[in-house]
Amino acid sequence: MVLILAVILGGSIVFFKINTIEVEGNVHYTEEEIVSASGVNLGDNLLLTRDTTVVARLLTQLPYVSSVTLSHKLPDTLVITVAESDAQAAIYDGNGSWWLMDSSGKLLELLASDTGSAAEDGEASSGDLEPEPEAEEADVSEAEASSGTEPEAEAVEMPDPPEGYPYIIGLTLATPETGSIISVEGDGERSQSLMLESLLNLLPSFQNRGLLKDVVSIDLSGESEIIVNYQNRLTIRLLQDEDYDYKAKLILGVLENYVDANWEDGDTGTLDMTFSDGNPRLTKN
Repeated sequence: MVLILAVILGGSIVFFKINTIEVEGNVHYTEEEIVSASGVNLGDNLLLTRDTTVVARLLTQLPYVSSVTLSHKLPDTLVITVAESDAQAAIYDGNGSWWLMDSSGKLLELLASDTGSAAEDGEASSGDLEPEPEAEEADVSEAEASSGTEPEAEAVEMPDPPEGYPYIIGLTLATPETGSIISVEGDGERSQSLMLESLLNLLPSFQNRGLLKDVVSIDLSGESEIIVNYQNRLTIRLLQDEDYDYKAKLILGVLENYVDANWEDGDTGTLDMTFSDGNPRLTKN
């Protein structure tokens, strides 16, 4: 019996080596990128490859990948099937950077910013520096130190939002990292956590109803209101922590029966959905 098991095991090691790796479902990443991130190499044993390890590598290293399935085509082919997230919005982190995110709140990509280039261009070369201004700066620093006060930190200028995505402002993200789920810094006078929870409920509701593609921006900086800019035509006022699927349904009805039916090109207005009776109020500017 032991000899038979040894022969079977030896045969598995010899005859089930991976000679082909197939990738399915990839859009954002190339086949080569997915195979490299998987850590699987040609010649590895097909039956001894740990699926959980491969899946964990792909989900960790490739943020656009949302799910992974591995299957085998005996005797020598491994099939990696991935599903990828789509970037649904760009969110400002409150500290100078824009991030692409999906509707679940996963940060997919840090967008390049040119906010630092102007500072670099404006720096003087070492040959242009003069000793007098440096001495003055040193005196100011010493005065500040002796008075016990610290110089105020310069406000971070928000770069222009990226084109092609609804952009979100009003939250301060806590240690954002590619592939992580959005979290916010500690609450002050208003609940950023509740605003974030509201956002993560609003995005899929608007997406499922076909509204998100026409949203220009979502402003979460208010105390309890969410301001949505729709098509640069309609300002939609919503309360936080509501049934946004129902609200999206009401918005579609207003658009179809009133705005699209009666407004002319160039007309703008406000759709206020914050009243306690739940009825929307539409006004034209």
